[in-house]
Amino acid sequence: MKQRARKFIGIWIILFLLIAYPLGIAVIYAEFLTGLPTLGALGFFIVAGLAWAFPAGMVIKWMARPDTSA
Repeated sequence: MKQRARKFIGIWIILFLLIAYPLGIAVIYAEFLTGLPTLGALGFFIVAGLAWAFPAGMVIKWMARPDTSA
């Protein structure tokens, strides 16, 4: 797959991630964690807020891979 195609697909994956991930985190909090004390909720949102960087980083690394000369 050419780098140009990977970048096109990767942009759409990241856009989906930036929309779906916060919604998923909000649903998890609303359904299961509403009774947490303030510090517990703060910790959850800090961890959840940083965790999206791992899959996004993998997508960016995949997008940046050079083309194979086959």
